[in-house]
Amino acid sequence: MQAKEEQYFRYIEAVLFWHGEIQTGVFQDKFKLSRPSARRYLNDFIERHDIAARYDESEKAYVLATPFTPNYISQDFSEYVHLIGEQYVHQLSASPISALALPHRKLNPTIIRPILNACRRQSVLDIRYQSIKEGGETERIIRPHTLVNSGLRYHLRAYCEDAKGFRDFSLSRILAACPEFKCKAQKYKQDDDAWQREVILTIMPDPRLSDYAQQVVAHDFDMQNHKKRLTSNAALINYLISILRLDVQHPNPEAQQIVMEPTCYSELRALGLLWN
Repeated sequence: MQAKEEQYFRYIEAVLFWHGEIQTGVFQDKFKLSRPSARRYLNDFIERHDIAARYDESEKAYVLATPFTPNYISQDFSEYVHLIGEQYVHQLSASPISALALPHRKLNPTIIRPILNACRRQSVLDIRYQSIKEGGETERIIRPHTLVNSGLRYHLRAYCEDAKGFRDFSLSRILAACPEFKCKAQKYKQDDDAWQREVILTIMPDPRLSDYAQQVVAHDFDMQNHKKRLTSNAALINYLISILRLDVQHPNPEAQQIVMEPTCYSELRALGLLWN
């Protein structure tokens, strides 16, 4: 098998496995193929690997009928995210790039599929959710709009009919997700004020460091005048703060390295956007 064909098959398999369907046009646009070529590769993959999928004319997509065991990808959701996010991916297992062994959260593709489709179609889901706050499983009617990697886990940004507002749901705590057709809430991504609200996070070297150390940190973070402005939104700002370890102060400035610029902290605090 040629490297180009394996690349196509890896992408097709990833989308089919996690989405449960793949549109010819999406595959075509991803790799700049002609429509006949895209259809040929899709049909070749399905026939060669005996995948139970049928073409749905109304959806303009090949829809998975029964689950299958992947040949080209693992069942790790992080690999799917990396693969879909890159136009050209070869030999993922032989990559010269290494990553920290972070805690792994196993995600079930039968739950992820309806979630991804609901995000894409802006449709509604009935989910069963493990809530730490409520001390047990709860039923929620949600309209999700975005899947977010917050550094250590994936969460789902969605309008919750029960809470009457937009909330974050940890993906690994969703135990079931089914389409819901009786929801009255007509809330979409553009209605999520916290998501639409742009926020600037300004960081600077820890002032406890020596002048030389502050210069090193400023260069490391590509700061201008010892400051770096990071654009986020109100819904994600605390995740960014947590990833950068700005929500706590380490007793050792060499371990801390960066802090939130005081004026920025005061502004975010005054707006009520900080968790801590």
